[in-house]
Amino acid sequence: MDDNIYIKVRYRGRLKNTEDLPKIISETEDICKTNGWTHRIWDKDWDQPSTVNLALENGALHFDGHAALKGITLSVGDTELIWLTFTRDGLLQSLFTLADPTYFLNDDKFPWQRVKTGYNGGKTHIALCKLFRYLANKYFERFEVMDESGYWQHQDDDRFLQWINDYKHNHQLFSEELEAINEDDSLSKEEKRKRTYELYGEYKEKFMRGDLDF
Repeated sequence: MDDNIYIKVRYRGRLKNTEDLPKIISETEDICKTNGWTHRIWDKDWDQPSTVNLALENGALHFDGHAALKGITLSVGDTELIWLTFTRDGLLQSLFTLADPTYFLNDDKFPWQRVKTGYNGGKTHIALCKLFRYLANKYFERFEVMDESGYWQHQDDDRFLQWINDYKHNHQLFSEELEAINEDDSLSKEEKRKRTYELYGEYKEKFMRGDLDF
């Protein structure tokens, strides 16, 4: 079965002290180099106000303006870009949330970031959560994570890998049933729409991880 699933992780935080930022950058950069993860250091001018604009052009996102951010961005293996960048007040921000604080969730005062992990069977997800927990305990006044797999909360590798297997099984069943509906020539378009809608309803809680006891 294909290991290439993804897990959405939302996170947000505020530093205890922005004077710790060089240490955060240095430690995270060392971890990236040790593990072969790509990374980029951000050292933009905090004295200039952020003027970031976000636009969709030809199906791709484009940013312009000044981003008053310092910190580091990285990818843990094949994850999406992880933002550990901060404004002068120590608030964790990204280009997305500078352009729109509610880009990922509706809280403009304490914005959420988001990253998708799990593309290699969950190893990147475990690595990311462990990195977050290490940095959060050491440098953050407040750090919150919403992890739809539950791994952030229970920190049990075996339990998490079982969740991965259950998720892939449910996803495959859903895909097979959806394909069967689409290929059933005895059904009218209206009947196909109705059955597809019912199928999504049936599997909704499974995709929301509600039936996996995590």
